[in-house]
Amino acid sequence: MARPKSKIEWIVIIGLTLLFAFIWLFAHWNLSRKPPYHKGPGSPGYIETSPTVETNQTSD
Repeated sequence: MARPKSKIEWIVIIGLTLLFAFIWLFAHWNLSRKPPYHKGPGSPGYIETSPTVETNQTSD
């Protein structure tokens, strides 16, 4: 049978959990405020353009 955890062990466990949660929340909040670097299909704000062929036609 496992011995009960002391108060110091509980403080360490709760402290590390809160630290991890704070870092995780800050990272995701910070990333959600920045525009995506990759603007490919499926990215928000992606504008699909079709390739255009330039032709030099002169009318006489």
